[in-house]
Amino acid sequence: MHSSVFGAPRSVVLFTMLASSLVATPHAALAQAGGRSAAGNAAPAASAASAALPKGPRAMILGDWYRVVNVGSPAVSPDGKRVAMTVTKTVESENRRHSEIWVVNTAGGEPQRWTSPNTESSNPRWSSDGKYLFFTSTRTGGKGNTWAIRLDQPSGEAVQVPEYPTGSMPLDGSFAVFVDAASPAPQVASNDPFNSMPAMARPPYDAITRPAASARFDGRHVVDMTYKNNGTGFVPGRRTPRAWRPQQLFRQAVGDTTKKPLTNTAYSHRNPVVSPDGKWVAFVADARLRADSAVDLERDSIAKLPYNKARDEAERNDADIYVVDAMNGGTPRKVAEWMGAESALTWSPDGKQLAFIGRPARTKNARIYTVNVAGGEPRNLLGEWQFEPSDIDWLKTGLLQFTADIGGRSAVLRADLTGKSAPKELVSGRRQLRGASYDAAGATMAFVATTPTSPTELYVAKADGTGERKLTDFNKDVNADVVWSDAERFTYKSVGNLEIEGWLMKPYGYEAGKKYPMVIYIHGGPHSAYGEGLVRRIQNLRGAGECSCSSPTRVGRAVTGPTSRTARVAGGAWKTTMTS
Repeated sequence: MHSSVFGAPRSVVLFTMLASSLVATPHAALAQAGGRSAAGNAAPAASAASAALPKGPRAMILGDWYRVVNVGSPAVSPDGKRVAMTVTKTVESENRRHSEIWVVNTAGGEPQRWTSPNTESSNPRWSSDGKYLFFTSTRTGGKGNTWAIRLDQPSGEAVQVPEYPTGSMPLDGSFAVFVDAASPAPQVASNDPFNSMPAMARPPYDAITRPAASARFDGRHVVDMTYKNNGTGFVPGRRTPRAWRPQQLFRQAVGDTTKKPLTNTAYSHRNPVVSPDGKWVAFVADARLRADSAVDLERDSIAKLPYNKARDEAERNDADIYVVDAMNGGTPRKVAEWMGAESALTWSPDGKQLAFIGRPARTKNARIYTVNVAGGEPRNLLGEWQFEPSDIDWLKTGLLQFTADIGGRSAVLRADLTGKSAPKELVSGRRQLRGASYDAAGATMAFVATTPTSPTELYVAKADGTGERKLTDFNKDVNADVVWSDAERFTYKSVGNLEIEGWLMKPYGYEAGKKYPMVIYIHGGPHSAYGEGLVRRIQNLRGAGECSCSSPTRVGRAVTGPTSRTARVAGGAWKTTMTS
């Protein structure tokens, strides 16, 4: 990349990881709280500030931030006739996001809002018999955050259904298996003198100091490095003795509220999935079935030692796949001794194999593997294919499909179960798509997608990718006013001869030969990167008369991890940019 683009001066503004807290636009308040609304197909309404915005066509301006709606978490109903989704907007007057559950027919028509505009709702999922639409919501009048809408009671209130468990189910939907801690979490005494203080000001359990006057101390009390998380902000320190609550397997029959424990161990069970015939539960656990406390304390002890390349960079087997009887539990059987980390387990339709996403080592590419449940060596289905899978679905039809980022774009693909050929792209194009969901028959697929010139919307297609249709148009008003600028993709060689993708966006009303300031965004990972989707903060700069250049992703999905190629790409792009 040259230091001067379109005659721009050598000085540029450099952003490395700029994030925005604004994402979407409010809909009009609709109908009564709790259930579906006859008015639920109303178009999104402009906020007080955006209502006065000038009509287009024009460049994006700041007020348009609040108008963009985000669509996510699509869930196809078992019969393939409906798709539920999370619709997120921004409440400008309150400076916060708001999420609701909307539903649309796959045959077409206007989407309808199914949850209250007065509460937050997200993560829709259908019951296997199609009688309930479950979703996550923190609201008063219930226990926990799982709520449901009954499909046989139109416009009914959201309810909780304790006799309908949430978890992995066999094909007949007769029971569910899930994980939970067998013991309750330790609690702080109700008469603790520091309970009235702000959460971050309270002294953590391991603190060696205590406020002399709790009413006067309003600072932050930090004793370890886990005091802050992305998205949630500050995290208060633990105020009780350290305790381990291993995640156990539980079984609950549909129509019953009794939770039957299947395991009682000192180690945790992760990612449980029930076989189609309901006889087995597959799960991931420590490779040596060590107690959670032993694993954590060993990690803590090693973390205090000086760096040692031989020890710290050695490949290790932290977890393996096991199966256990789904009726009575018992002693688990290891399916395979495989070096690496396994996740995203799924059964083959005949129950004879398991597929999983495996990363052989922290700095190696994730692959899709299959393994016989009876035992054997896992088989790599992707070979030397250079990209990485995001999630996998083994459909009832026997086909194994997955999503993957392919450089800056993404696609839905079908794997060759023999592992002899590269996967086939079914849905692709110059866009980013997420959340592929299928009906019970494996015939209908839904996903959300965005392009450099369009916000996210919901799409439906046949499972083979044909017959694609757009089902929602939540952003039609802002799209009618704003002329979104397309991003010109280019590649260049960076440090180590790695090929890097970049995107150049010209300002609104660009004139050849005229000089413009340029903002450079460098984002290389190790866990995410720019791509072929709408980036509102960059569109906003373009509307302000500035060029923007966002980079990098390596051409070929980069590997995550502290010494991964993604990190090397980021560092290489930085060096390339700063020395050009």
